[in-house]
Amino acid sequence: MSSFSLWSAAAVALTIGLGSTAYLWSYRRHRTEVATGIAGLAKMRWREFARLIVEALRDRGFEAESVEESLARGTQAELRLLRAGKPWLLSCKLGDGDYKVPAATVAELADAVRFHGAAGGLLVTTGRFDTNSERVADGLDLYSGETLWELVEPQLPASTRHEIIAAAQKRSIQTIVAAWGAAIALALIVGFLVPQLLPDEAPTPTPAAAGTDAPAAGDGDDAPPAPTPPAADTPQPAPVAPPAPPAPQQPATPVPSASTGDADADRAEVIRSAARLPGTERALWSTASNLLIYRLTEAQKQDVDAICQLLERYPELRSSRVQLQPPPNSNSRVRFFQCKAY
Repeated sequence: MSSFSLWSAAAVALTIGLGSTAYLWSYRRHRTEVATGIAGLAKMRWREFARLIVEALRDRGFEAESVEESLARGTQAELRLLRAGKPWLLSCKLGDGDYKVPAATVAELADAVRFHGAAGGLLVTTGRFDTNSERVADGLDLYSGETLWELVEPQLPASTRHEIIAAAQKRSIQTIVAAWGAAIALALIVGFLVPQLLPDEAPTPTPAAAGTDAPAAGDGDDAPPAPTPPAADTPQPAPVAPPAPPAPQQPATPVPSASTGDADADRAEVIRSAARLPGTERALWSTASNLLIYRLTEAQKQDVDAICQLLERYPELRSSRVQLQPPPNSNSRVRFFQCKAY
């Protein structure tokens, strides 16, 4: 028996190497681009960052009443915006990847929106929101990470975007090379272990000599008497049929899942699918568990059902909160619901 299994080693190396390459290049690379871009935004001055956000919001129907006057009040002040003739408040928070916006800051902006009678508020940060921020963000749109990058990327110069993409690709290639190295190392270990774990071949048994244990033809005295056949007229018992096996139970048909196993890829697919629903202007994730949908028409029951049917296909996202933003010039309030109890 060989001491190394080439086929086992090759199978392990290809499975792990190709799987890692597909994941790192198709999904992780985009997350690396987002992280690289957000890190670049975090190095900006607050005024530059606030101007960039205001310019990005123009494409979404917002106009600043007075950018310079708002900026002059400092980094803790809210910028006043107009959308469809209604006032909005904007708050920008700069910080690195470890910076976390506390729920108290989110609640303060929500209170300011109610105090000034604004239609809503927007809180944008290069950091993260803490776990309680979503709970107190009534009437607010929260932008960080993926949603922030989606907002500002179109406003960046082409050269800046190319630099970020190139840096993300370089880091992804380095990670892929490391993944292949680990796959080859594991494949070598498996190649040496598999032959040792396989059982040795059992020796072929030698057939016994014919007639060794068979009784001699003339040993009729020691042979047991042959059974007496039953008489022809003796009634024979009817054969009993074996009991039929129980019918297998049919399992309930599960809801087909569209999950890829990668939460970011699933969220991106939910955004694309939700944006194609009738009456929807666009969709985005304001937080990891809050799906924000801008409506062109008032949402009816069939629209809510369609959204829930979409989320039901992703087990990790089906309990997310949905925030329906009413259409422009609508007097309806922002609507929040969860599909499991809407």
